Amino acid sequence: MRAAVNPERRSTLLWLLVAGAVWGLAVGVARWRREPERPPAPVWQRPVSELTEAQQAHYAQVRAAILEAERVRSAGAWPTTFLPGSVFRQQRLTVNYVSEAAGLRWLVLFLEPDPRSPPEKAAPDDEHHTLADGTPLHVTVWTQPLSVPAPENVTAFPAAEGWVERVRR
Repeated sequence: MRAAVNPERRSTLLWLLVAGAVWGLAVGVARWRREPERPPAPVWQRPVSELTEAQQAHYAQVRAAILEAERVRSAGAWPTTFLPGSVFRQQRLTVNYVSEAAGLRWLVLFLEPDPRSPPEKAAPDDEHHTLADGTPLHVTVWTQPLSVPAPENVTAFPAAEGWVERVRR
């Protein structure tokens, strides 16, 4: 003979079973769901790896010259020479060096912080550098085909003028 189950108790057990089933289903779906895909890089960014060997070697020279220019800047002012044949331009908080090598036009762009803005808090990487005196810099390397006319001035966003930022990814 079965003992009668209290209807209130039966209702509570039923709700607990339903809640457990919903929770188990949610956990299962979460585990089997695909990881979200990384968003694509902006159209103005291209990997260094797609450059030719000669262009990749020049990119390595540019990276070494960036460190030297930052060292000189830490001691006072930006150097007027960067790599052989480079043209130095300084416009307010923007410093750039433009040169031609390995079949491309190269641009190295340094952005100094606006003294009226709070200091930038970014982890050091290829684009975020810190000078010896603590000044944060935004540093980017750009390329452009030689078939494109050389711009007289470079803005703080070179992609608007047809430059492609080279990134190591």
